[in-house]
Amino acid sequence: MFRRYLLSLFALTLLLGGLLLSLMPLGLLRSRLETPLFEQSVCLWVSAVVLVLIPLGNKLLKMVWSFRATAEPVPLEQLREQLLAVNQLACPVRATARRHRIILTWRNDEAPWCEVLSHRDLHHIYELRCRFDAHTHTVFLIDRIRAVDFVICPDHVKIGFARICLPFLWRRLGRPKTIDQYPSLEAYDYDFHPREIKTPVLGTILASGWNVRFSLF
Repeated sequence: MFRRYLLSLFALTLLLGGLLLSLMPLGLLRSRLETPLFEQSVCLWVSAVVLVLIPLGNKLLKMVWSFRATAEPVPLEQLREQLLAVNQLACPVRATARRHRIILTWRNDEAPWCEVLSHRDLHHIYELRCRFDAHTHTVFLIDRIRAVDFVICPDHVKIGFARICLPFLWRRLGRPKTIDQYPSLEAYDYDFHPREIKTPVLGTILASGWNVRFSLF
C-alpha cells in the first residue's frame, strides 16, 4: 500500500511539473504581448490544463490503484447479489441498484442509524459507486459525497447533490475486510468513515474473482 502512495505522489508531481512547463512559452512571450491578449492566453491555458488534468489524473488513478482478484471470477449477477446482500445485514450500510451500477452509502433514512449519524455531527454523506466491466471482470470504484443536514431524524434529512471528490485511498486494519463481516460490529464500533464502506466492498469484490480499479468517474 505504501508503494501505491509513493507512485501516486511521483506521478502527480510529474504531471503537475509537465503542465507548469507548458506555461513557459507564455512567460517568454510576456513582454511581447499586450496585457489583454496575455490575460486571454493565460485563461485559455488554464482551461486547457483543466481539460487535460482530469482525464490524465483519472488514468493515473486507475493505473496505480489497481487490485487483482484473489479467486476465479463469479458471474456478474452473483457479484451484484453479494453486494446487494448488505441490505439484509444488521449494519448501517445500504446498497441500491441503479441501471448498471450499485451505490453503497449509509442508512440515513432509517431511524436507529439516522440518530447515530446525526450524533456524529456529519456534514457530508459518503457514496461508493460500483461500475462493472463484464468483459475484463473489473469493477471501478467511484467516490462521491453529498451535503447532509439532519434536521429531524429520519423524516426530515436534507441530502444535497452528489459531488466529485478526491478518491479515498487509505485503508484501516482491524475493520471488516468483506461485507459479510459487518454483523460482527456494534453500532458504537463505527466511525462512519468512507473506508468502512470502501474496504469491505473492495475485499468482497476481490474475493469474488473480479479486479478493482479506483476511478473518478
